[in-house]
Amino acid sequence: MRALLVSTLLTGCSSGGIAMDKSNGSSRGGGESAPMSLGGSEDDADTGGEVQSGQLTAGEWSDLENWDFWRGLMDDSSQPWGEIETGWGFDTAHRVPVQLNWGQERAVDVEVRLVDDSDTVLWTARTDNKGHAELFAPSGADLLLRVEVDDGGFLVSETDVVVGSQERIEIQVEDVQSPQALLDLMFVIDTTGSMSDELTYLEAELTDVVQRVKGIGIDLRLSVNFYRDEGDAYEVRSFPFTRNMSQVQSQLSDQSAGGGGDYPEALAAALDDAVHNHQWSENARARLLFPLLDAPPHQTESNIALLQEVTAQAAKDGIRILPIGASGVDASTEFLLRSLDIMTGGTYIFLTDDSGIGNDHLEPTVGDFQVEFLNDLLERVIREAIL
Repeated sequence: MRALLVSTLLTGCSSGGIAMDKSNGSSRGGGESAPMSLGGSEDDADTGGEVQSGQLTAGEWSDLENWDFWRGLMDDSSQPWGEIETGWGFDTAHRVPVQLNWGQERAVDVEVRLVDDSDTVLWTARTDNKGHAELFAPSGADLLLRVEVDDGGFLVSETDVVVGSQERIEIQVEDVQSPQALLDLMFVIDTTGSMSDELTYLEAELTDVVQRVKGIGIDLRLSVNFYRDEGDAYEVRSFPFTRNMSQVQSQLSDQSAGGGGDYPEALAAALDDAVHNHQWSENARARLLFPLLDAPPHQTESNIALLQEVTAQAAKDGIRILPIGASGVDASTEFLLRSLDIMTGGTYIFLTDDSGIGNDHLEPTVGDFQVEFLNDLLERVIREAIL
């Protein structure tokens, strides 16, 4: 189903140019890199020297921009994809996409609500830098739905709501405030033993991305957080938002892979901590949460309920979840991650085998995509979210 498009690698998709040696799968960035000595596996701490960024390869897929493709997967009774989605407690079928305009510009970081005929708020989200908000009605919801926006003390309502449509409801507002030029950027990283094949490289890539984002000219607040599983040395190790990039680099380089044992990990607890236990900015150009992982959470009733609550709160707070799937991700985990990004207006990112680094990566169930170096891809996605 995937068609691998490697033209960006061959022509050079980073600012410094890229060369890809397909004979051995290695790749290297021709621009500036950020060499660091970083921790690897607790069982094998010697990584063989410095690891440079610009080595891991990845792809990106937006189900929101390819909605018919996504719904085709969910409605295909010959495949388990729809059962996987409902098994995690998600229902993306009743989507209500909104476009909020402010004069000739997009209305950014404005709260938008989906309300039923009894005035019950079904879903709340905040618009992104394109003025887009993604609202979702639960299955069986009253068909008499409306979209509401507060406009300078006045309530603007749109009652022509069709659930499940890809066509956006356009709403014009006149009295909203522009958000401050601020980016909240968070990484939540699985550091269990199964991540040892890629963790050192991932830390180098993320350090390089942080340095690049600093140069965009936006006020940057950064938080890096780590998790393993119950019974490990820690379940969640979190750090507050900071503008001190040296501190963040130190937090990244101090990590090592260990623990775990079984396949599922403490992802639900890590997302709960990320959304509820950090001081996200009330007013911002963008709030981006990148979970980086290779395994699902434990699929218990309590975790499924927690995932629903955390996802709804993230959408309400304008926190967009952009998962990064590493080697080890299976189909169930992939479709959970894609549900998380859909419900919060994010996108799905996945590592590929093209770098020759780490264990085998799942070939995702998506359409055509381009292979990029991970640091280039992340910088691009972040720029697209704020500019």
